[in-house]
Amino acid sequence: GSRAALTMVAAGPEEVEAEERKAVEAYCAKHDINGLVQDLVEGLLRDRPETKPKEHFAHLLRMQVLKEQAAGAVSEVDMAEAAKASEVPGRLLINLFEATKNIISEIVPKDTISIIIQETIKLLHVDRVSLFVYDKRIDMLVLNASNLEQPIRVKPGQGIAGHVFQTQEIVNIRNCYEDERFDKTFDTQTGYRTNNLLTMPIVDFEGDCMGVLQAINKKQDDHFSRVDEILLENLTQHVSIALRNAEVYRAAIVTSERAGALLQMIQALSQDLGVQSMILTITMHANELVQADRCTVFLVDEKKQQLWSVSTDSGKEIRIPKSAGIAGECASNGKLIAIPDAYEDPRFNQEVDRRTGYRTHSILAVPVLRRLPCGGSQAMAVIQMINKSEFDGAIGKFDDEDIQVMETFATFVASKLEGSALIAEQLRANTSEAGKAFDLETASARSSLKAYEASHRGLAIQESAAEGDEEKDG
Repeated sequence: GSRAALTMVAAGPEEVEAEERKAVEAYCAKHDINGLVQDLVEGLLRDRPETKPKEHFAHLLRMQVLKEQAAGAVSEVDMAEAAKASEVPGRLLINLFEATKNIISEIVPKDTISIIIQETIKLLHVDRVSLFVYDKRIDMLVLNASNLEQPIRVKPGQGIAGHVFQTQEIVNIRNCYEDERFDKTFDTQTGYRTNNLLTMPIVDFEGDCMGVLQAINKKQDDHFSRVDEILLENLTQHVSIALRNAEVYRAAIVTSERAGALLQMIQALSQDLGVQSMILTITMHANELVQADRCTVFLVDEKKQQLWSVSTDSGKEIRIPKSAGIAGECASNGKLIAIPDAYEDPRFNQEVDRRTGYRTHSILAVPVLRRLPCGGSQAMAVIQMINKSEFDGAIGKFDDEDIQVMETFATFVASKLEGSALIAEQLRANTSEAGKAFDLETASARSSLKAYEASHRGLAIQESAAEGDEEKDG
């Protein structure tokens, strides 16, 4: 200590140098410095790592200390995990921590996807990042990329990302154009060149694959290293948590909006509305229940074998044959029809789209049924929803939850439609609102009530329409 230091100060330069040499030799002998240096150099030459020599020396030293401290108490699996983490330089671990902190702090789905892409680009220093999120409802991988304005859908098993999703394997390609699994179509169309890529499955805590995270074109290097794989593998664990939280949030928002729309609809229909007003009310609000782009409500006119509705834009009456299209089949059979892709279904008439310029993708037709006294049921109306709008703005298909909500809603609408025929009893000398809808006068509406009572709650609406037409002919 201090006494040795005073002795060295009092001694001459040669004596001091000799004392220092002895102290250094003693220290080296005590801690086997020569053997340690030899092990580090041999380890470096043996492993020839992609990391810098200093970083690899630090890794070897950490592993040696861990083995000495564990003294056989740590399993091989734990040692392998520790070795994997030890390979990553400290500065990159700090970057990984910051990236994961930023990712799990977001909960809005669209913002979550955006920040995952941004943080992955920063962490791995790459040109582009693609995030494929699996959507169970449509059985597709939804591709969100740093270079795309709108998401693209990919089938599981399609391309490298689809392969990784199905197999949960890590794919690290050094030269994409020399790998037969790489599809050059995108590069050919855009002029972009994909040199190398690293693709990692996103696996949740239950072992299910939620999607794929893909890094493209490593900057300042010609390939992705082992350290890049470790960083991305750890990042995807937090990405899975963020995506799960975002999905829960999305479901909560959809449920809240659906409940609000259903409550508004019930309140609106609880008022004393005529048939025409009821149709317009259902049409204007029903799409909010299942986030549909368009909705049409058709009433069934059995006497004329027609479906009729009212345009929400012009208020004009629309009539089509009962046997026409998806709505006609739904009304005739009294069965719900859900179509994920209208153009793949032979029952859909594409001429309407060609004439209007609108593109119909998904359809949900729900019958509004009344129970017959003799048993069974008969369609009074059809609620037809077109083009399911997803949370990200893309068009999807109507799922089981949508069907359940619309079936419940159709039951409520059925009771209101049945009750609406009874408003004819309260009509005065002027034309009723229901009469306007069917071009009926008050007398015709009253006769329809008699017909309704005589037929034990028959389809008074349709019979009224037929009687109204007979009066006009007379």
